[in-house]
Amino acid sequence: MKSTTRQVGTAMTWSVLAKTGRFFLGLASSVIVVRSLGDHDYGVLSVIRTILMFVLIVAGAGMGQALLKFLPMLRVEKGAAGARRLVRTVILVNVSIWAVLVVAVYFLRTAAEGVFEFEDFGVLISAAVALSFFEMFFTVISQILNARYDTKLLGIASLVAHVVYIGGLLAVLPLGWGILGVVGAAALGNLVACIILFKRALAGYPDGGADDTGYRICGTRLARFSVPFAVVGILNFIVWRQSETILLAHFRTAAETGYFELAYRIPQTVLEFVPGAVWPLVMAGISEVYSRNADNIRLAVDRYYRMLFLLCAPISVAGMVLGGKMIPVLFSEQMLPAAVPTQAFFGIFMLSFFGTPLSMTLYIIEKTHVNLLIYFCLAVINVALDVILIPRYGVTGAIIPVAVVIFISPLVYRAVLGRYVSGVRIPWVFIGRSFLGSSPVLLLWPFLGFVDGPLGLAAAVAAAVILIVVGFKIARVLGKTELDMMGAVPVPMANKLLKFLSS
Repeated sequence: MKSTTRQVGTAMTWSVLAKTGRFFLGLASSVIVVRSLGDHDYGVLSVIRTILMFVLIVAGAGMGQALLKFLPMLRVEKGAAGARRLVRTVILVNVSIWAVLVVAVYFLRTAAEGVFEFEDFGVLISAAVALSFFEMFFTVISQILNARYDTKLLGIASLVAHVVYIGGLLAVLPLGWGILGVVGAAALGNLVACIILFKRALAGYPDGGADDTGYRICGTRLARFSVPFAVVGILNFIVWRQSETILLAHFRTAAETGYFELAYRIPQTVLEFVPGAVWPLVMAGISEVYSRNADNIRLAVDRYYRMLFLLCAPISVAGMVLGGKMIPVLFSEQMLPAAVPTQAFFGIFMLSFFGTPLSMTLYIIEKTHVNLLIYFCLAVINVALDVILIPRYGVTGAIIPVAVVIFISPLVYRAVLGRYVSGVRIPWVFIGRSFLGSSPVLLLWPFLGFVDGPLGLAAAVAAAVILIVVGFKIARVLGKTELDMMGAVPVPMANKLLKFLSS
């Protein structure tokens, strides 16, 4: 387990550093897009992005997660030929489903315009789905490399993709290309990343070894694992992603849709940039140690909890304080209605991390069908509340269902997982210390009225970081377990910071 932990830690370093770079580049691109399009066109783009997320989930067919599950297992069993066959199968299935979706969307473009009544919406969504090929292929390549903990080149390629995307935006938006220019620039960035990674991703499996298990995986076992995962992905899209934008666009206005999408996406991006970077690696790592010894899963889940709240509790608290100021400063006063919802979502999304390690454990022990049932129930509740509240209350009516479902989901996961794995616990004391160490950020609240412009916001963020570091030191958040865990992640300057916080 120590060897795997070190591999995951090293891979996590590159993944987190790359994710950090992508976060700042993504924030810059969001500022460019929102300020260039305005609230109406940004609302239309939000609907297109939401539909694209659904398309990518369906085209992915749950097989990206299957790569994370089975490639590490095949590495343990030395099933090189089976691994190669698994990769080819995943690519073939993904491309085939994507092609079907492109044709379907093209023939349904007129119906789509009737639902949303946006000018040229049918043409825009058809072009966007066609161009989504490059994002889909980049996702497959990413999961192949994540399953090998090979994240250095992946991180570089993703950063290059974002740079190309921003360059494309700066080139086409001044020419009046609008929404189509945004979609095209994103596709160009993903294409460049695919070119960089293609050879590396498909050349990582040498000949030799026992392959019988690997070949069987490409049959019924792959389908049993990935198909429920695909359905879970669709339900996950309804529960955890900004699916409310579809109903807001239909029942309300494009502008309200844009306000909600921005308020939802910014906290989600900020809070998930670390978990999003490490989730594939943690799943691959836990899958490997679970294959070696099933008892390791309890310790792995405990450490995953500690890592999540160590990194995300301070971000959540800081976001609830500063998120409202960030919206008008970065995205213009036109988007001010998104300010308070942004602050609310920083708190709401933090609750979701109580369930993340538990849902992952169900995947690791191959109880994907259980996650499917849970997500189905949550999705029914979510959609029912959406339909009731959104037509009357707009953005507020879209926030309430998200909050309700996120609050109850960890309770459900905790109750269900106990039937399959005993001894899995939530480190409540450590989580409490993490929030206590983050609480000094609240001292900034009385001074928010003086925050004005990018420099003022930057000063407030710097002050928040200092207060969090001091708060973590005073609250003695880091103990021996956390020091050992973070010490396995060789992030530059991390050891000095850890020593300061624990001294």
